[in-house]
Amino acid sequence: MKDSEFIRGDVPMTKEEIRTIALSKLELSTHDSLMDIGAGTGSVSIEAALQLTKGNVLAIEHKKEAVDLILENKEKHHTNNLEVVMAKAPDGMENIAEYNKFFIGGSGGNLNDILELIKNKAPQKSIVVVTAIVLDTMIEVYHFFKDNNYDFELIQVGVNKIDTTKKVAMLTAQNPIFILTGKVK
Repeated sequence: MKDSEFIRGDVPMTKEEIRTIALSKLELSTHDSLMDIGAGTGSVSIEAALQLTKGNVLAIEHKKEAVDLILENKEKHHTNNLEVVMAKAPDGMENIAEYNKFFIGGSGGNLNDILELIKNKAPQKSIVVVTAIVLDTMIEVYHFFKDNNYDFELIQVGVNKIDTTKKVAMLTAQNPIFILTGKVK
C-alpha cells in the first residue's frame, strides 16, 4: 500500500518500502494472528489485517493521538479483524499465546521486557520482526536473539527517493533502517 493511503498526522509511520519488507519477513498466511507493538499510525496493522482474511491483528499503542489515527485508518480501510489497545507494552500483551507473528515498531523503552515475554509465552516457531532506526535498539535486539539462540537475520535497508516534481532529479536519502527477524524456538 502507498503511504498516501493512510491518514497521517504527526505520528511515526513505518514507510511503505520498509513495511513491504517487514511484512514479507513476517511470512503472513491468511490464518495467522499478528501483534503489532508500538503501532504508530497502524500502517503495518492495516496492511496485515487486509492480508489476514481468516486471522486477526492486535495493535498496541500507548499514545492517544496514535490510537486515534489507527482507529481512523481502521475505519477507512474496513479492517474489522483489527483490534486496537491503548497500552504501553508489555501491558496489553496478556493474550500473547494466541499470536504467532509479532512486529515491533516501537517499544517505549521496554524492548527487553517485550522480547522476554514473547520468548516465554509465544507459541514455538513464532516470527518476530523488529525495525530499528537507532543503533542501540539494533544492538539490543541482536544480542537478545543471539543470546537466546534464535534463528535470526539482520539487514539494513537504505531508501533514496527522487522528487519527480523538481526540475532536477536529485536523490534524497531516507533514514536507514535495521530489520531484525527472529524465530521463537
